[in-house]
Amino acid sequence: SSSHLLNHFAMASAPCLQYREGSFPVLLVDPHATAELEEVGPFIQGWPENKLEVAEEMNEWHDVGSGEAFEAACRKLGAPGFRPVLPRGLVDLNRGWKGRAKDEQETLFSKGAISAWGLQHLNPDALDPLEQRYRGALEQLRKASQNLKGFVEMHSYGDLGSTYDLQNGGRPLRRSEAAVVVSTPWASQQPVGLARLLPGDLRGTPKKLERLVDLELEKQGFKLGPSPYPIQGPWALGIRYLAARWFQWLAEKGHLPMETAEHLAMLAWVNEQDAEAEAVATGKVPEHGKLCGIRDLAVKMGEWSHSASDLGEVFQREAKCFTLVIEMRCDLAPRAEAFGLAIAEALHKYSAED
Repeated sequence: SSSHLLNHFAMASAPCLQYREGSFPVLLVDPHATAELEEVGPFIQGWPENKLEVAEEMNEWHDVGSGEAFEAACRKLGAPGFRPVLPRGLVDLNRGWKGRAKDEQETLFSKGAISAWGLQHLNPDALDPLEQRYRGALEQLRKASQNLKGFVEMHSYGDLGSTYDLQNGGRPLRRSEAAVVVSTPWASQQPVGLARLLPGDLRGTPKKLERLVDLELEKQGFKLGPSPYPIQGPWALGIRYLAARWFQWLAEKGHLPMETAEHLAMLAWVNEQDAEAEAVATGKVPEHGKLCGIRDLAVKMGEWSHSASDLGEVFQREAKCFTLVIEMRCDLAPRAEAFGLAIAEALHKYSAED
């Protein structure tokens, strides 16, 4: 029916992100901020009768307090910022659209963007519009960040462990009040897709910035401590930004043809498991066209030596771009604004010195 098609179009074309305007040269993003429940409705079977059940599920997965910290930091810095329209409990912007193919070597962070709950409860025709919304969000972030010098993700995490831990009957393990998370996607000994083309320890957060974050948080009464996460992470938004910059920098330095670098920088935001690039990287197909140089890069990144990491360190020094992923413990949500102001102050000082 035409109303059905209209609904389909509306689901696909609604805005993907809320935008905060600003001119500071760093983008702030809160990928798991609280979002309106009403936005989820059209995608879910049985809506609105099951509103309470849906609300309960969505509330499990919000980063409580992160939104307030994010808003405070954007305001204070006059920085551009984005937060999602659809809640993470339905679609997680910090994951690739498709999960990693299940292989024995890798289970962590292998899931795709749509939650297990979402896959069970989606309307049959909701998948395409949901994918369009997800891809629209990533495209907006790609465009907004491409000329900026930093990409900051603001999160909050469980005080005693993750929702996963709780649901699987794990014991509580109290986390740091605040943590800087450093990770490279799928940077195990078995990378797949574009992860093959990054040093396994590619880092975007300079030590100097981390020290400033530590000092400014301390002034506001927050103790920065160790991150509870492994150094092998998901294809998070900040990593997409960093990977795109890495490929562009490699071209500037003559390690990759410019055409290949631009293609890979696009794939970093569009498809981190691109089959064509994978076939070339693994030597199954000869290098050609905009895939020239990929096999060579994959071999360099994969060899058992320090050279890939050394190149990554040169990139961090020279590329003049940075990422920061900061976590606040969720029980500190009442002080989220102070947390956001501390992060803003650290970013302001870092930018002034840099």
